[in-house]
Amino acid sequence: MTRELSAPPLLIGLGAGLASALLFAALVGGTVLALPLFLLAPLPLGIAALGWGTRTGLLATGVAVVALWAGLGMPATISFLLADAAPILVGAHLLGLARLGDPDDPASREWYPLGRVLLALAGTVAVATVIGGVAIGFDPQETAAQVSAAFHHMTSGGPTAPVPAPDAVRVDPMVQATVRLMPAFFPASWLMVVIFDLWAATKVVARSGRLTRPAEDAAAVELPVGAGLALAATLAAAFLDGTIGLLASVVAGALFATHFLVGAGVIHTLARRSEARIIILAVVWGLVLLFTLPVAAVALVGLLEPHLGLRRRRSSAGPS
Repeated sequence: MTRELSAPPLLIGLGAGLASALLFAALVGGTVLALPLFLLAPLPLGIAALGWGTRTGLLATGVAVVALWAGLGMPATISFLLADAAPILVGAHLLGLARLGDPDDPASREWYPLGRVLLALAGTVAVATVIGGVAIGFDPQETAAQVSAAFHHMTSGGPTAPVPAPDAVRVDPMVQATVRLMPAFFPASWLMVVIFDLWAATKVVARSGRLTRPAEDAAAVELPVGAGLALAATLAAAFLDGTIGLLASVVAGALFATHFLVGAGVIHTLARRSEARIIILAVVWGLVLLFTLPVAAVALVGLLEPHLGLRRRRSSAGPS
């Protein structure tokens, strides 16, 4: 049984903002725990917004902004706003939205669909990525040239231990391909971080007794059919050169991550009724962590799910 935690929103906002700022600044320390703590920076903001309202989340964000601006300067503050504050506040606000189906029955609330929350998070992360890329002046050709030059400098060897430089014909295309994937890889990976923090925030707030939204099956999340069409269109446009290709890559990366999550939900749903579900899930996630092709396969499952309805078929089949 959970006990509702009561605390003034002002104190919650101050504490959550300072905690988020400290977690974000942990990366400066360079210790072993620096990266995990940095990835948890949005969590306090999500807890404040989900448990005490969006205004408290905004207050926490303001406190974190002031602390980071005073301690790390404006660039770090802007990065925090784009990468951490904006997505987590959008997600927490949408999770708290509901409308009454019957005004006389509070239990008839229709909550904002999880699939649309997922798309809103993807859009927010994509926009934040574009703004960040413009701010730093990201140029794939220039970045690839700098990486190639640094690599050739390292492999050119020194006077004491000369190392033969690898063939530039083999190295440069690989570097260019890697840099070209960066606009898609960053929003996809960071969206996963934000979703994990938002999920963890819901669990913490639920334990405190302040989560108004009822528990839902995350594996049952569905995306509109239009999301799949948008993913296909942006993937095709990502092969274009110039600004259009870069923008399409960012959007495609974010949408790819959303369909990967839906595909993972399909696999978890289908594996639930199998006696070997632990083995099945261990094999699937092991392949996902080790190789790239299984990641694309899971995303493809999520892309085809609105058309195939594998989870609905499994439910209609009854107990196995």
